[in-house]
Amino acid sequence: MRDPGFTLTLRHLQAGYGDVQVLWDVSLEVRPGELVALIGANGAGKTTTLRAVASLLRARGGEVQFGTNRLDRMSAHDIVNLGVAMVPEGRQLFNQMTVEENLLTGSSLPRTRPLRRNNLDRVYTLFPLLRERRLQEASTLSGGEQQMLAIGRGLMSAPRLLMLDEPSLGLAPTIVEEVFRVVQDIRREGLTVLLVEQNVQQALRIADRGYVLESGRIVLAGPGLELLQSAEVRRAYLGI
Repeated sequence: MRDPGFTLTLRHLQAGYGDVQVLWDVSLEVRPGELVALIGANGAGKTTTLRAVASLLRARGGEVQFGTNRLDRMSAHDIVNLGVAMVPEGRQLFNQMTVEENLLTGSSLPRTRPLRRNNLDRVYTLFPLLRERRLQEASTLSGGEQQMLAIGRGLMSAPRLLMLDEPSLGLAPTIVEEVFRVVQDIRREGLTVLLVEQNVQQALRIADRGYVLESGRIVLAGPGLELLQSAEVRRAYLGI
């Protein structure tokens, strides 16, 4: 039975930058063990939603709840320590550090240090190529390898919830397939995943459920495969 204690719940979330309001009324739920996709056009507010959950951007209204914890009242550091990890768009690696050094930065909190060796072995099992490249500088990796490294660094924090922001962005089609395979493998291990992705077809195909974000508001929600067959989604995002 799924533990209801670590459900992520957004209620009427509002957020923005300076004078610009980006999120007007975002309500969604990610239950333990689910893979939930958040899709929408550029500028819809997908990344802003993740940043608000991670407290990298302060909410202007509404609530962000993770289990019994109000994330919108917590610091980003405390949220990571609680078990919420975000893999940002663009990867944001330490390019002059080795693969393994980058991975170890993901386990710097007191909660994760005792788990460091086991988590490192887990990441290397999931991404055998990273084990081979562990002494190389991150800057020498291909785009796909860097994305795997970014995901691996997120896993090093022993998350209860992993948020992925555009993991397939800028990657070759064959590498995109590999990234989505890895996301499915992570989910099969029981990890809860919130996936922001412009590759709508791939995202909804693997998602348990999905939400469509438009101009800072949720306009559609449902099982992933049902949304993929939705006339609105097919017309707006698949050109069908």
